[in-house]
Formats: sequence, structure tokens, C-alpha cells
Amino acid sequence: MSERHVALIVEDEPEMAAEIGDLLRALGHDYVHAETLADARALLEQGGFCYALVDLEIKADRQSIKPRVESGMSVVREIRERFPSRNANDKHLVPMLVVSGHGRDLRNVVDAFQGGIDDFILKPLSAGGQDIGGKIRRCLDMAGRTDHGACRGCRQAMATATATQVQGDDLFWHTPDYAEVRLRGEMFSFTGNVNRGVIRILHQAVLAGQPWQPGKLILSRAGSKDGEAKMRNLFGGHPCWGKLLISDRRGKYSLRIA
Repeated sequence: MSERHVALIVEDEPEMAAEIGDLLRALGHDYVHAETLADARALLEQGGFCYALVDLEIKADRQSIKPRVESGMSVVREIRERFPSRNANDKHLVPMLVVSGHGRDLRNVVDAFQGGIDDFILKPLSAGGQDIGGKIRRCLDMAGRTDHGACRGCRQAMATATATQVQGDDLFWHTPDYAEVRLRGEMFSFTGNVNRGVIRILHQAVLAGQPWQPGKLILSRAGSKDGEAKMRNLFGGHPCWGKLLISDRRGKYSLRIA
């Protein structure tokens, strides 16, 4: 196994892929390279990378006539579907940055962020005085991957999340958006964005080994705009209170998943 961070580069232009590779080596990172959507899917099956750099306009496969934005967006969606886990700070455990010349098209930028990317790098790489190395390091730091040694903990957290969902019929299960959560056969439904965000953030905190989180901080991360909001006001009358969502009675909260 490499002792350095490994990036997945999805880029159909050989010269651009080489330029990105040179930049990553300067950062002390290794990489694997996919030219097409089909190639990217094969590397996703193999795994083993710490973060991804994805071009939006790539070919579907080696027989494709021209590259298309739809193929790049498929890579973005499939990476996020395969690696949805977040840490206690609500950041993706597998960071993903788009590297594209389509960044001046606002619709593409919005679609990419809605698809789950963490940052956007413009082509050419020299455009706008971008600090590309800084963007990559910042995404890795936010993911908890401050160095490659920390990646082991991220892999364990993702494996735990997967194992929890596989055993969901007996223990804990949730829909991708946390609108429904089941604990030992009892179903809990959450309709509001803030409610679902709180449950998701607390779940990821448990998986990251930091189960008890301050209520006000969690509410803020979940998108609450009310600085005076309290967890009890939001969940006190909900069936999950005391069963799925538990309090230490000192302002911190956790999620019961077993």
C-alpha cells in the first residue's frame, strides 16, 4: 500500500491528465487515472484512493465519438453514491473536486455541487491564480485526512457504516436522506431538512468514534438559522426522543444505533 495519499484522476485528455499528475506528485501524492466513464467505474470497484479529481466532460467508453458532460456527472453521482459517509463535521470522508473548463457555466457548477463535490478547479490550471494545492489540502483536512496515516480511520468509519446498513434489519437502518430511520424494527420518520440533518450528522459522529456532540453546534451544522433553537424543542415531542436520539442532560446528544 502506498504511504502517500492516492488520488483518482478522471480525465480524458492525456496532456491534462499528465499536468494534473505532475501537480499531485509535487504535493507528494500518488494517483490512478481513468480516461472514460467505463474506466472510472472499474477503478471505483477497486477502491483504494483517498480523494477524486473529476473532469466533467469525458467519454462514456473507448467507442464513444465525443466527450459529454453527462458522463462526467455520472462519475460524480456514482462516487458520491458509493462513498456517501461524512464525518462529525459533516464533511465527506472521500473528498471530490471537479477539474473542468465548464466552471464559467453556472448551471454546471450548481449541478456538480448538488451532486456532492467538495470544490471546483478551473481549466486551464493556471486560470485565475488558483491555489490548487491549497484546495486539495483543505478538502483532505476537512475530511480528517490530514496525512495518509489518518486515511485508515476514514476507511474504518466507512466500513462500519456499510456494515451497519447491511445489518439494518436487526439493528440500525436508514434511507439515504435519513427521512426514515429504523432501530431494532421500530421506524422513525423525519420530514424537515434540519431534523434529517441532525440525525445524519449524529449518525456520522457515532461512526467516527465521537458519539456525543453539543446540541447547538449540531443544529447549526444541520442548517438551523435560529440561534436560540434547542434540540428538545425540535425533537422533544418526536417518538425518537429518548429511544433513537439520546441526551446526556448536559447539552450533548448522541444517536443510538445498536
